[in-house]
Amino acid sequence: MELLPQSKEALDEYVTPSVDDVEGLLRVIEGWAVRTVPECVALSVTMLDDDLTFTLVDTDARTEAASGEADRGAGDQEPDFALDEQGWADMARQRAFSGIASTVCLPVVEGGRAVLNIDLYASTAHAFRDRIDGLVAALGAWQAGAVTNADLGFESLRRAEAAPERLREQRLVDVAVGLVAARIGVTTDDASGLLNHAAERAGVTEAQAATVARVLLA
Repeated sequence: MELLPQSKEALDEYVTPSVDDVEGLLRVIEGWAVRTVPECVALSVTMLDDDLTFTLVDTDARTEAASGEADRGAGDQEPDFALDEQGWADMARQRAFSGIASTVCLPVVEGGRAVLNIDLYASTAHAFRDRIDGLVAALGAWQAGAVTNADLGFESLRRAEAAPERLREQRLVDVAVGLVAARIGVTTDDASGLLNHAAERAGVTEAQAATVARVLLA
């Protein structure tokens, strides 16, 4: 598998005290996943504290996705019954990233809270059948939190593509927090709270706090 270009860009700048080598972690997970599920064609790891996703993907599957984008969904039909789970699953696969027929999300828990989400993507519909126990044991994941076929559309890829911009915005927010803390003599935690409060008053979400940061820095 290849590291997504945006993931490589983000990893060049990403620093986290909890993981020394994020790309190394991705490669270790890749090795375990491919040994357990040979049909695995992509994987994403989301660092939940920072809400950043990094992705490895089989280059052949990525090419198929690009060429099939225009055709996807043309023949979709609604299932006959709202609770026809197999029908919904089949329809979701038709709309999915080309080459992905099944997925599993495995959270990793430390100290009673989830710190990572590991999303694995396979090219066959039953690739993870009877293999989740092995993945959980290998990856140190939380078995009760495992969810299958929740991301057939490969949304984690889109999050990974957005990671560099998220990092740029976070740096901007960090600079603004430091400026507020220095100007009014409060801790950075208090300054961060003030910035988020200003974002709320401006009618933007916490994720859009960079907008307020730009105003402050200007």
